[in-house]
Amino acid sequence: MNLPSLSELSPYYNRTDLLEKVVEQVKKDFNWFNFEITFTGKEESPYQELYKQILPLIDELLNDDYPKLMAMLYRIDLDEEFLNRKLKEAAHADTDEVITDLIIKRELQKVIIKEAYRSKN
Repeated sequence: MNLPSLSELSPYYNRTDLLEKVVEQVKKDFNWFNFEITFTGKEESPYQELYKQILPLIDELLNDDYPKLMAMLYRIDLDEEFLNRKLKEAAHADTDEVITDLIIKRELQKVIIKEAYRSKN
């Protein structure tokens, strides 16, 4: 089974069935840290709506509670070494924007993996 890497996820961005599951996964992971994510479906895309909600939370954690941010990234399964590499690659971008993008992509990747294994059984 060939599962997509984070850089190969763009074909899945418009799959409503998967994105609804991504929303639920994001809600679950953020709720673990007492952050509430609400989803209306009224934005131009589910990605944009999640991005707009997650970005200020990541910015707040970067500035005020770095250990909590690292715990959240661990829960989401974003490896610190991988994150540091991506931050260096995108040196021109803001740290909170890179982290937010990686969170959404990782959550989508997890949903795709679950769906792939579910369809095998």
